[in-house]
Amino acid sequence: MKNILKQLEEWATLSNLSEFKKATILLTTYYTVGVFIILVIFNILVYSLFTNSIYSTNENIKEQSSEKNEKKDNKLEENKIHEIQENLAGILITSDIAILIFTLMIAYVLSKHTLKPIEEAYKKQSMFVANAAHELRTPLSVIKAGSEVILRNDRTQEEYKKYTKESLEEIERLITLSNDLLFLAQNNKKGVNLNSKLNFSEICKKQINAIEAYALIHKITIKDEVENNLNTLGNKSDLTRLVINLLKNAIDYNKKEGSVTISLKKKNNKIILSVIDTGIGIKKENLINIYDRFYKVDDSRTQNSSSAGLGLAIVKNIVEEHHGSIKANSSYGNGTTFEVILKCV
Repeated sequence: MKNILKQLEEWATLSNLSEFKKATILLTTYYTVGVFIILVIFNILVYSLFTNSIYSTNENIKEQSSEKNEKKDNKLEENKIHEIQENLAGILITSDIAILIFTLMIAYVLSKHTLKPIEEAYKKQSMFVANAAHELRTPLSVIKAGSEVILRNDRTQEEYKKYTKESLEEIERLITLSNDLLFLAQNNKKGVNLNSKLNFSEICKKQINAIEAYALIHKITIKDEVENNLNTLGNKSDLTRLVINLLKNAIDYNKKEGSVTISLKKKNNKIILSVIDTGIGIKKENLINIYDRFYKVDDSRTQNSSSAGLGLAIVKNIVEEHHGSIKANSSYGNGTTFEVILKCV
């Protein structure tokens, strides 16, 4: 009971409520006040019309009675009319109260439903900003700490090289993160030109060659099973980014001396890109979240702990812009397969 009273008190003062709860209550109030004004106008019209009709009918009856020399008790007639008016007013007030209560409940439900998408978007945006700030702060903290250590005492040339190399790595991470954030922000605002015919096979083969050195560093073997001359419509830079992100993800989340297989084949009027790794896989309960921005299943899964968790979010964004589909199949302990389906032309 105390909790209910506390909730009512908060509602009454609009204190300790989120902005969206306040907006819901305010919108509910607007709906209810609007309905109340309509009811008042309607009731005045109904009451006036009904009362005038009663008086008009009563006057006609009086005229007919006088013509027939019939005597009527005017006081009794007046009492009956007042009684009818009171009953009508009572009915109208009772029905208005019922309608207002019903309106209040419906208005609150509709207000919540109306504001829910906005609230969810706001929460996602707030989480995105917080995660971005966290990811930006980490490399900056490393650079700051390294600089403070260097300035504290005289260092050898090797130590200077070491700290400079670490700073450059963190700066590179900042650049990558900034580019990813910029890409996501721009892609949310612009559409993709899907009129360009592209040789997707050629794009895949170029990215395989480009990432081979990175794969060798991590002792990963890349197997090329890309069929030649498969074309699609889309944006070349975005599709290039899609392939490189999937390949890098497969390398980063692989076992030592593992392998990555990339295949591209045609099926009906679609082309299917598959990237298969021999990593430890992803648990079933985590698969639903892997495309969320900044989501990381487990830092211990990756050989590259500097990953910000934006790669797959970008991949999904590109696939959706190209009206394609993406799905992930993973068996925990046996690797993961990402499959992208695009239109073939």
